[in-house]
Amino acid sequence: MNATSRWRRFVAARFDPKAYLGLHLTIGLVVATLGLWLFGALLDAVLDNATMVQWDAATDAWIHGRVTPVGLSVFDAITQLGSPAAMGVLALAGAFVLWRQRRRTTLIAWLAAFGGGVLLDEVIKLAVHRKRPVFGASYLHGHSYSFPSGHSMGSLIGYVMLLYLLRLHWHPHRVWRRLTAVAVGLMVLAVGVSRVYLGVHYPSDVVGGYAAGAAWLAVCLTGLSVVQGRGARRTLKEPEPAPGDAR
Repeated sequence: MNATSRWRRFVAARFDPKAYLGLHLTIGLVVATLGLWLFGALLDAVLDNATMVQWDAATDAWIHGRVTPVGLSVFDAITQLGSPAAMGVLALAGAFVLWRQRRRTTLIAWLAAFGGGVLLDEVIKLAVHRKRPVFGASYLHGHSYSFPSGHSMGSLIGYVMLLYLLRLHWHPHRVWRRLTAVAVGLMVLAVGVSRVYLGVHYPSDVVGGYAAGAAWLAVCLTGLSVVQGRGARRTLKEPEPAPGDAR
């Protein structure tokens, strides 16, 4: 077999949804790579005080000049969907259900996604030290840095993990799959928009939160797929006991 044939077989295996370390691993690596690339580009622009920073400031000022009391109330309610409290409740509830159902591998991935996301957010914030927009000072309680948006990152990780587990273990109907996917997408997007509207984050903070969250989420879900695929292969390879074998 020549090199071209081996390469074609390798690529075909990577996009085979039924193959061990196939399509799931390929998608996970692509998403993680793209997320890291986007996050790195944003981080470089933020630290370099480049055009991105000027655009952030101009956008923040434009939005702040058009906020209304009703808009603030609506987006204040929306932003709570991605708050640390909401994500904490979701993490604990999901962990309890997975523990009761003895899904240990999924439970580890679930806790790693939430816990790692919180740790990643704090580490990046402390490393970058970006100040919050001036218009959000009246809304914030306490001091924290701006880049990336923890609400955006947390909501992406939390709600996509929930969506993934619903599909993995409870197999909803196709219509419900589509509806829940659209609902999760809109919810995560709305949380990000709320952070900019309330003046507590710049647009690049929100996109940076999404990028970092997507990369970490891809790592967790890819790891879960690899472990589950390995377990499935091991189960299939176990020989069937012959009739009359003593056990």
